Amino acid sequence: MTATQASRSFAAMLERAKAGERFNVTKNGEVVAQILPPERPANGAALLGFLAAWEGGAFDAAAAAAARAFRDPVSSDLERLAWAEG
Repeated sequence: MTATQASRSFAAMLERAKAGERFNVTKNGEVVAQILPPERPANGAALLGFLAAWEGGAFDAAAAAAARAFRDPVSSDLERLAWAEG
């Protein structure tokens, strides 16, 4: 869509973008802008569905490993911390 066309139909173009359509706006044959639909934030149900579908409980295992590592720092982490604190 040319810049002139976009200017003349801006409100309609925004409504169409809101519905999921994408537009390249051109000037002298060169793309100078894009009009895109808004990003949809993930909701909690979608996130829970994704995590539940994660094969083999990999998320649970990774979360448990991260929690253990947080609770039980390795000695090199403690040495680095002591060095950094001076």
